[in-house]
Amino acid sequence: MFRSFINVAVRNLRRNKAFNLVNISGLAIGLASSIFIILYIINEVNYDRFHTQGKQIYRMYLDGKFAGEELRGAWNSPVFGPTFYEDVPEIVKYCRLDAGHNDLLWSDPALKHLEDHILYADSTFFDVFSFALLEGDPATCLVEPNSILLTEESAARYFKGGDAMGDAIYLNEEDNVYTVTGIVQNAPKNSHLFYDFIISYCTMESSRENNFFHNNMFTYYVLDEQADPQVAEDKINASLLEHIRPLLPQFMGITVEEFEASGNKYGLKLQHLYDIHLNPGISLPADNIFRPIGNKMYLYIFGVIAFFILVVASINFMNLSTARSISRAKEVSLRKVVGSGRKALIRQFLAESVFLSVISMLVALVIVVLLLPQFNTVTGLTLRVGDLFRWYMFPAILLLTVLLGILSGIYPAFVLASFKPIQALKGNPTTSNGTGRLRSALVILQFTISVVIVAGTLVIFWQFRYLMNKDVGFSQENMIIMDRVWPLGNDKVETFKAELLKHSSIEAVSNSTAFLGSPNNNNGYKIKEKEDTETFLFNTFWTDYDFLKTYRLELATSDSRFMSNEFGSDSTACLINEAAVRKFMIEDPLNTHIQWPQGENGDFLDLRVIGVMKDIHYSSVKSEIAPMIVYLKRSDWNWVGYLNIRTKPGEEHNRLALEHMEQTWKDFTGDAPFQYIFLDEFYDNFYAEEKRTGIITLIFSILSIFIASLGLFGMTLYNTQKRTREIGIRKVMGATEMSILGMVARGIMVSLILSILIAWPLAWYMTRDWLNGFPYNIGFQPVIFVVSALLAMVIALITVTLTALKSARMDPAMALHNE
Repeated sequence: MFRSFINVAVRNLRRNKAFNLVNISGLAIGLASSIFIILYIINEVNYDRFHTQGKQIYRMYLDGKFAGEELRGAWNSPVFGPTFYEDVPEIVKYCRLDAGHNDLLWSDPALKHLEDHILYADSTFFDVFSFALLEGDPATCLVEPNSILLTEESAARYFKGGDAMGDAIYLNEEDNVYTVTGIVQNAPKNSHLFYDFIISYCTMESSRENNFFHNNMFTYYVLDEQADPQVAEDKINASLLEHIRPLLPQFMGITVEEFEASGNKYGLKLQHLYDIHLNPGISLPADNIFRPIGNKMYLYIFGVIAFFILVVASINFMNLSTARSISRAKEVSLRKVVGSGRKALIRQFLAESVFLSVISMLVALVIVVLLLPQFNTVTGLTLRVGDLFRWYMFPAILLLTVLLGILSGIYPAFVLASFKPIQALKGNPTTSNGTGRLRSALVILQFTISVVIVAGTLVIFWQFRYLMNKDVGFSQENMIIMDRVWPLGNDKVETFKAELLKHSSIEAVSNSTAFLGSPNNNNGYKIKEKEDTETFLFNTFWTDYDFLKTYRLELATSDSRFMSNEFGSDSTACLINEAAVRKFMIEDPLNTHIQWPQGENGDFLDLRVIGVMKDIHYSSVKSEIAPMIVYLKRSDWNWVGYLNIRTKPGEEHNRLALEHMEQTWKDFTGDAPFQYIFLDEFYDNFYAEEKRTGIITLIFSILSIFIASLGLFGMTLYNTQKRTREIGIRKVMGATEMSILGMVARGIMVSLILSILIAWPLAWYMTRDWLNGFPYNIGFQPVIFVVSALLAMVIALITVTLTALKSARMDPAMALHNE
């Protein structure tokens, strides 16, 4: 019997090639779209699953609250690792990590490279993580100071043939020599850690630091298999409290009880290894040793899109199969006359549906394999075809194919099996009551989904455009940031600035410890005029006198001023922004003193506020503007920071300025690498995830509309075939082509209007939460929903017109003869 079903299915496939091509194409595109999304979801959720002890590994993060601001960051103090390992029995291993930044490495002085992905790790690195050490001893390779591991790629780059074991590599200085003690596997694509080099953490002086309040690195723990993470977390915080209780009065001048009574908290939490990649809510002080963080919300968004596309494709299949049912009415009737029962007919048509579904799935897999490289290029992803061959993918794809075939074909099967033989053989096939209403409902559902996807896509693009174009409060254009300027030393910075300013293309130069767009110090301060137990967080910029001029920042009040070398007392002056005045409720800013704790002896640097700056987005627009403080960088600090250079407008001025900067740099530093970024491009990178999401949703919204149009084609084809005689009579009575097109389109447009009315509130509800995740968003934009509706209506009208035009132009005699 099964062979008979297949033979009939193949015969019908050959007999209706064009029709089945459309049907298979719609289902195949829907399946291919869903497979792309499934591959994306698999790629995201499989981060770090390759570690043998993955279920037991946790990363510690700080969970604090200061001055009413919640802080959740993965930074730790170096002392946390060994302290809690000793105090908490549930912890069986620990490993501390830190990051190098823009270090100059070489094995041959003639070939020096700037490297940014340098990981510092404890000797327990290979006891905790399952990265493969290809050469060397995992137990000893990171024990000694100045030991370095190279990946396969970096070994090949620095040593001919990759034979590097025991050789020397230099870092930044000729007397800073490291010995290659191992070759490590390249960091897997699905690892949240990313490195080109691994250096023994004991090399860093900070690894021996015992200050519980200096949080600047990362700690990972392996818990006992039977351990309860919550119990371990509670014991960690109990240990932390005991250690900081005697230190807090020295560090901040208050007791633990006073600190907590102020509404503050300072605690530690454990984050499971598998949760790291999809949790953007936990901040990172350095991202050069981590893969870009994903977002679990986008998995849900794309999962819903995949489901919706499958629903649209299934409805499309149903409508097209139903539209074809009229041409098979006599076949069904003859089968019934010769003895075929209703169940046998249903099994036959379901078998045909599953057969078409299998073909569609095969076509979809071919589409995925062929287009995956292009899809990765457009979206910036690194999806792999190999994920299709995971052990669970074959049964999942097979089950999906069969279910989709059954669900898509069950309604057409019942429709075809319900024809009455006598009426069908007379040329008037009818089905049971209600099928017309069900088909209309399916079209409404289909276009509701498509309008929701289109509206959601427009919301994402509108929000992305808003983020990109929002005024950040200062001019980013023509700003060049020089990085890695420490070879100048503090003693040469001012002279170097003066040399740069001699060029006519350079307008202003400033030296600062951070640049706008990349704040790197969020410090706790006291406000002298407020309660002594309160702590206030400010993002801190240590600058020179030219910072305001270079960035063209504006002052908020007429009596505010910036630091000037004309005032000797400005060495202890500062400026704050409007957000600080507003958030900390500072009533008289220019008579306020900000106090910065100095070390552990309870002393403070007293800073007098001399000005209030207008609020600017000195970080991503995705974050709310936070309190900011600016004061002078001390000349005796061995911390050069960055150089901020403003050039005159125009590409030619940028080019000439860069040439002068590079030549001046060589004159001052010799062969030290010259490194810079354009500030506007740096800001653009903040929105890479939103841009990628917008591109992906755009692709799938276009495919959804295309598949829905195929379904509308099937509905229109069914209606025009069913009304062929009516159309012929109307033409005989003088009806024009336009009136016939209007008659056919009327019902479709009514269904489409209903779809739009249903889709609008659904689309707003589904996008509202996503928008609320941005402190600055577009809010409710009616034009987005109007545009999505108009787009759907235009596509529907084009589809209906092209489909119905053939029937409208049919010879009336042929139309009447047809039935």
